[in-house]
Amino acid sequence: MNKINTLAAGYKSHPTKIRSTNTRPAVVHNPTKIDPVAFSNKIKAWHTDGNLSNEDVNYIISQLQTIV
Repeated sequence: MNKINTLAAGYKSHPTKIRSTNTRPAVVHNPTKIDPVAFSNKIKAWHTDGNLSNEDVNYIISQLQTIV
C-alpha cells in the first residue's frame, strides 16, 4: 500500500525545528500626550463648522464615559 501524505507526516520529522529567526527590533509604543483643552476646542470647531452633528457629539461623549 502507498503511504498517504498527511499533516501528521510533518509532525514526525522535526516539529520543534526553528526555521527562521525574528531579526526585527521590538516595537516600543510611546503614547503621545494630548492637550484635552485643545482637543475639546477642536471638537467644538468641528461642530460649529458642521462637520459633527449633535448625534455625533453625543456619541463621542457616550464613548468617553465608558473609558472612565
